[in-house]
Formats: sequence, structure tokens, C-alpha cells
Amino acid sequence: MAGFISKDTIEKVRESTDIVSLIGDYTNLSRRGSQYWGCCPFHNEKTPSFTVDPVKKFYHCFGCGVGGDSIKFVMEMESLSYPDAISELARKASIEITYEVGSGSVKIERDSDLDTVREVYDRIASTFHFFLTQNQMGREALEYLRERGLSDETISKFKLGYAPPDRTWLKNFLLQKNYSKEFLLKTGLFSKNHPDIALFSGRVIFPIFDRKGEAVAFGGRILGNAEGPKYINSPELPHYKKRETLYAFNFAKKSIQQKKTVILCEGYMDVIAYHQCGITNAVAPLGTSLTEQQLKILQGFADTVLLSFDSDGAGQEATKRAILMCREFNFTTKIIRLSGAKDPAEIMIKFGPEVLTKYVENAILDSDFLLSKLKESYPSDSPDDKTKAALAFFSYVDSLRSDIQKEASLEQLAQSFNLAPEAVKRDFNNRSGARGRLNAKTGQNGTKQVKPNAELRAVLAVISNPDEYQKMRRELTSDDFEDPVARELFLNLEECYSKGEVSLSAMLVQSQDEEIQRQITGASASDEFHGDIAKYIDDSIMLIKRKALVRKREKLSERIKNLHPSTSDDENLLQELLLEKMQIDKNLRQR
Repeated sequence: MAGFISKDTIEKVRESTDIVSLIGDYTNLSRRGSQYWGCCPFHNEKTPSFTVDPVKKFYHCFGCGVGGDSIKFVMEMESLSYPDAISELARKASIEITYEVGSGSVKIERDSDLDTVREVYDRIASTFHFFLTQNQMGREALEYLRERGLSDETISKFKLGYAPPDRTWLKNFLLQKNYSKEFLLKTGLFSKNHPDIALFSGRVIFPIFDRKGEAVAFGGRILGNAEGPKYINSPELPHYKKRETLYAFNFAKKSIQQKKTVILCEGYMDVIAYHQCGITNAVAPLGTSLTEQQLKILQGFADTVLLSFDSDGAGQEATKRAILMCREFNFTTKIIRLSGAKDPAEIMIKFGPEVLTKYVENAILDSDFLLSKLKESYPSDSPDDKTKAALAFFSYVDSLRSDIQKEASLEQLAQSFNLAPEAVKRDFNNRSGARGRLNAKTGQNGTKQVKPNAELRAVLAVISNPDEYQKMRRELTSDDFEDPVARELFLNLEECYSKGEVSLSAMLVQSQDEEIQRQITGASASDEFHGDIAKYIDDSIMLIKRKALVRKREKLSERIKNLHPSTSDDENLLQELLLEKMQIDKNLRQR
């Protein structure tokens, strides 16, 4: 559908969206007074500096400066355009989008089938679950899951299913439900080269849910000795990005929030086994290595990551990579070491939930894990092996955010390999110093340079208190502002006023520069412009007008000084300039 989203729709979306609930899906928020606070989901921090105001319906981080309304938040977190963010919030709030043509509306070109795709995945997930639990066709798959130790309650909780072996069944089923062939090509449920053939057939199905608990994709495991890859997964779709999704996060989020700890596993069955054993803070990446986007999801909820990957070579390499990534994101990182079985599901079957819980409780620090692996790789006492081990460990030290942690880890390395601590630190500093110079960031980011001053503070005060704008626009014009940023904000206020919407949200849309947006949300989030704001704005207006008059008088004085009358017109101009200067002097004395 193409058109312009109406201003009325945009306003309904802003008013109907519970911004605390929305942001609470991305970071853990707790109430302090009238506002909510948490760790910023946009940058790494352990001390909360991110605030959400439920009345003004905006957020601001005092650490990195980001801020905005619910629409801006969804744009940033989900990498959506402005109209797509509005559409997504409208969908969640069951708001019908209306369209119009004219100033203030937002153009949208949106695939109207997106909501229907979501509906299809939910319907198919229920159908696959029925085949597994209620149909003779799914008996083998159900027996397999029970042999893996899964209870009926767990199977129901994760809505596990079975895809029939007939590869044409799904297409016929959906056509009978009145979905068009053209639409089915967009669902990702069928082979690209053979559109009548279902991607999933004869497999155990693991529905993949978004953070709201809606099925958005599938993973499928082959049964027995059938041909084909062991696991296949849904392709990337407009509503599903593998790199930005964690399996079972919808089930684990509350537990992660409470424990401030998350367990990262290798696959679906590992996660499910942990949950069945009562360890409900486990999640897994989806068919790919751990990504930065997935760690960003966890940032606001946890400060500790426990890694539970397979003990084979590939699993151990994945563990090493994950350690560095987790440390880059400032997570305390530990390793769960399983023995007596290859994965959590086998531990659960062989030894029971208590043993798996014990392994979790006895997780070791990542530095201990890495050093033990290095001792295995470089067992000799030769200088060459010691040097190789040290160089391999330095990449871990680089990933640490704290200088204290770096120093402690280098001392731990020295102790493990019987090295002089001074020599280890010297080698590390020499190497990391060169690297630091290579990685130094230079240049500007393209945003405006904003210098705090009285003019800017006055306009920010009005933006934080929109009811005061009428007073400012009566008394001042854009020419009264010397500071270019303050002048731009004043003109943006006037533009919003002409559209009938002077508000924080409207100003954030009108002011596209990121640094200016930070100034706006920062001012609104602080206590600076509360209290007797009317008097503050009155005083500010008087000061701005006075400074504008002084600048005007200086310009007039310069013109008078440089004017040397030689004609009657010059004499008349001189008299006009002198009279104008006298009037300015009079006005200044009255102020």
C-alpha cells in the first residue's frame, strides 16, 4: 500500500504506546519517583544512566546522549524507517492506519502482506504442534522427543511440532485457506527453485518466537537416518532476522532480568533441556555464530553470561570467539563445563536436573578456561611455547574494558606460565600500544557542534514546556538569536506550530541532527527546566532581546562611523540611523 500516514494516526500511535512496556522488552527498567531507569540498550554500561518518562513518553540516556519517543526507539532498535516504525507500533496497538495527502503527513510504502505472513506462521505452528501431539503421523517424532527426555509439558510450552513428510501438503493446505500462490512465495515456507515444495517436511519442528511470543520462523530437525541436513532453518524474512533473534528469549527474559545472568547455548535442545530442569534463563543463537546484535538484546537484562557450547573442537572455538565478544560488551563471562555427556539434554537424562544445576553453579571464569586451554596447546616449558601462549592470551586482555581487569589477567598469565609479570606487561603494552595507535578514531561524525549558552537553554526550556512557546513567539523572531543552533530550534518550533503540533515528539522529528536531538531529550529528562519555568523563560526572553538590541546598536554605530555624507540622501540616511540608534539606547535604558 502506498500513501501518506495521517497525522492523526501518528498521534494515536504515540499516545497509545506504553513506552515503559515497549522499552522494557529491551532493557530492565525500575521505577524511581516518576521515572523509570535502566541500563542503556544503545551502549555498554553497568550503572544505569538511561531514563524513561511515562508522562512525556520519551527516553534519554545521560551516558551516550541518545533520546527520543517510542517511534524513534523502534527505529533505532529494529533498524526500521520512520514510517515502518509507525506501522509496527500501530500493528501492536491494533490501530488502523489512515492516509492523507498534505503537509505533516508521512509517506509510506509498505508490504500489506507482512501482517498476513505473521498470521500464517502462527497458524502453521499450531498445525505442526497438532500433528506432533494429536496425529498418528507425528508418533515417531513424539517418541524421539520423549526419548530425549522432554516432558509433554515442555513440548507444549515450546509448541514443538512435526511437519508431514508429504512435501506438497503444506501448499495445498494453505491454498485451501484462501491464501494466493503469489502470497505464499513471500512466506519463506517453500523452496525458491520449487515453489510447490515445502521447506519443512518429515522433521521435528521448533517454532522460533519473537520477544512477544509470536511464531516468526521455524527450525526443523531430521528424524532417524533420513537424507538431508540434520537441521534446516527459515530464511531471512522482513519480520525475522537471524542475527537479531535469540531462541527462547520470550521464555527466558523474566528469569534473565531477575538473575542478571543469561546462559548462551548452542542449539534448541540445549535450551529446552535447561528450561525443563528449572534453569529458565537459557537462550541460543540461531544457526549462526553469536552476533553483536544478539548481545545488544541481552545488554539491558544481564551483566553475566554463562557459555554452554559443545565440548567438541567446533564448540570450543565458538566458546573462545564468544568470550571475546561478551567481554567487548562488558559482560562478566563464565564457562559451564559439562562432563559425562556431550550436551545438557544428555546430562538431564543420565544424571537428572540436580547435576545440570550443579554444573551451572560451578561455572568457571573465562580467564581460567582460556589459560587451561593454552596450557593444553603449549605444554612445554620452552620460551617459544610461552611466547605463543602469551600472544594468544593478549587478545582476551584486549577485550577487557577495565584496566584493573587487564592488569589482573596479565598477572594471572604470568603465574600460569611461570613468567616475570613485568616482562608480560611490557610485551603486552608494546603490542597493544601499536594497535591502539592504529585503531585511534579521528575526524568528525558530521553532527553539529553544540555549545551550551543562554539562548540555547531558553529554547530548550520552551521545548521541555511547550505551553510557553506562544509567549516566546510573541516576543522574539529568529533574527533575535545569535547562536545558530538556538535559531534553528526556534525555527523548528515555528514549523511544528504551523502544523498544529508543538511537542517533544514533533520537535524530535523536525530536528534531524543527532546532536540536537540529544540536547532536546537531555534537557527534557533533566530537572533543569522544572519549577518556576515561566519566570525563567521571561528572564531569558528579556536577555535575548537585550543582546539582540546591543548587536543591532553595534552594527548601527559601525555604519554611522563609516558613513561620510556627501549628498542630501546621505544626510537623510545619517539622520535616520542616528534616530534609530537613539531609540535603541532608550529601549536599553528601560531594560
